[in-house]
Amino acid sequence: MAIKGLLGQIPLFEDLSDAELDIVAQRVRQRQYREGATIFHKNDPGVALYVILKGKIKIHNETPDGPDCIIAFLADGDFFGELAILDGEERSADATTMAETVLLMLTREDLDDILKRYPAISLRLLTTLAGRLRRTTEAYLAAAALDVNGRLALQLIRLSEQHGVVTPQGIRIELRLTQTDLGAFVGASRESVNKVLGYFRRQGWVQLDERNRILVRDSAALGRLAEFTP
Repeated sequence: MAIKGLLGQIPLFEDLSDAELDIVAQRVRQRQYREGATIFHKNDPGVALYVILKGKIKIHNETPDGPDCIIAFLADGDFFGELAILDGEERSADATTMAETVLLMLTREDLDDILKRYPAISLRLLTTLAGRLRRTTEAYLAAAALDVNGRLALQLIRLSEQHGVVTPQGIRIELRLTQTDLGAFVGASRESVNKVLGYFRRQGWVQLDERNRILVRDSAALGRLAEFTP
């Protein structure tokens, strides 16, 4: 499919007319990456915004004592790298592919021009940033208020909302997550995550499919564990 057609399927650009999509299509560059490739490192200069056409990205950072801290998982239609473009600072985290991934790249100069031409894109970008800030605040409060069980329950619910596909068996999270990944996401060791997942499975709240993807079978039960008062 032509770049213009692909752009029209991405939430950031879906309100643009055909003529406007033509203009944006002339500015973007397509890039393909293998699984495990680094898109950028923390402290790199922010030179471009990236939009995921197909694939999976994790935004993450190493903590001072070494272990990884995962900030977000992103998939088709999501964008990333916008903070360094908007404030002119260096990258605040690493971005790494979790699968073969195809990205569209907009340089800082091209993005600035597009945002000036099409204010609707600016509004959509700000709305997405606000949602990310809200989820980050929620995760911070949960880390202070919840034990590992509650934190993992909360993030499984969020992942099922953002990356879930409804199946007869439950909501399947369309990410290949290791227990190390989940530990880095909720601030716990792999061993702790293994223990808690085992408990959730015995209760019938989650299940693993034949490809080891997580199926959320009882969101209400997980939600009760994840309740906290900000």
